[in-house]
Amino acid sequence: MSEPGEVGLRADGLSVSFDARRALVDVSFEVPRATFAGVLGPNGAGKTTLLRALLGALPHAGSKWIGGRPAYVPQAGAVDNAFPIDALGVVLMGRYPRLGWRRRPGRADRHRALEILDAVGLAGEARSPFGTLSSGQRQRTLVGRALAQEGDVLLLDEPLTGVDTPSQEVILGVLDGERRRGRTLLMTTHDLGQAARVCDLLLVLNETLVAVGPPEEVFRPEVLGRAYGHELLLLGGYTALVDDAAHHSAP
Repeated sequence: MSEPGEVGLRADGLSVSFDARRALVDVSFEVPRATFAGVLGPNGAGKTTLLRALLGALPHAGSKWIGGRPAYVPQAGAVDNAFPIDALGVVLMGRYPRLGWRRRPGRADRHRALEILDAVGLAGEARSPFGTLSSGQRQRTLVGRALAQEGDVLLLDEPLTGVDTPSQEVILGVLDGERRRGRTLLMTTHDLGQAARVCDLLLVLNETLVAVGPPEEVFRPEVLGRAYGHELLLLGGYTALVDDAAHHSAP
């Protein structure tokens, strides 16, 4: 077991059930501090459930430990686009956990929120209603809200799904900068190829933890086959994933 100061987050025997249905079964792992970790697995594998259990938002068995304050980026579809607030207001919402609900954001908080909007490429959209932004811009705004919390651990639920390529590049650049500053990142994703390129550590999940390790250890047919089963195809040295959501490949 690693020393606490070296660990960004840890799960030990984490299990979650919804009525009689098991969603997570005895999941144990460690993510070192300042690591960008990706969580892979088929639809219904428990990826979102894992993040919510780590946040303490779901009843669970086993234990979890987060090395500092967490910040969370939900799936874009989990946020009501009709919510009457502009991009700056969304990012400022990330300051409230630090301020307490009895205080309002001050000048310094607004300045920080504008800096974050600039970092995610939305300085010119500060006053644009959230619902009028493109899907990529909305996702960048939600990432900005998490950054405004100044958490030590960022938990991101498919932040790149359905997002245009320029927005993906901006988000990944920002996340890499956060990792370089010492923050720990855990991101769920369906895109195997992208995860192999950008993540330091990969967790393969299908209710239980199938594998954990660096991409070169995880991206082996026998490992991915245990998680994806018949959804996995081998094509001329490439591993191709075919599912209902998307089609991805990885070397």
